[in-house]
Amino acid sequence: MSDSIISGRAGVFPCPGCGQMIYSDVVKCRFCSSRVDRQAAVRGADLQRRVNSACNQAKMLRNSAGVMWVFFLLGLIPFSQLGWGFTGLFFVIPVSLIYWQVKFGGIQSSDADYKRAQRDRLIAFIIWLPALALQLFSIGVGLLVS
Repeated sequence: MSDSIISGRAGVFPCPGCGQMIYSDVVKCRFCSSRVDRQAAVRGADLQRRVNSACNQAKMLRNSAGVMWVFFLLGLIPFSQLGWGFTGLFFVIPVSLIYWQVKFGGIQSSDADYKRAQRDRLIAFIIWLPALALQLFSIGVGLLVS
């Protein structure tokens, strides 16, 4: 085993020949025996690291949007302070959606996981959107009452 694998510096990327995930410090693919260009391996591992991060953050966004509505429902319980979780996530989610788009939106990858991450980000936005409508409605009602 090489030192880079032990120290955790080697990344993984799909083999250009067969598409199987391999370490970036190998000379040839263990699945199809095709030679691996060192520069392409480093670029591929960096891209895969970014794709993995995009996937993790998109999934977290989608889950957070769902949890926002759980906090909303829990906030309806009398004397419950959990409604503040809804308010906090209401403001955090759109900022996180913009951050995700700026950081990961320009990735050029045919990876199915990245396509799923883009879908998860869109689903998080769709889950968050009714909260915006609810907030605007409550502000409108508040202005009409006063």
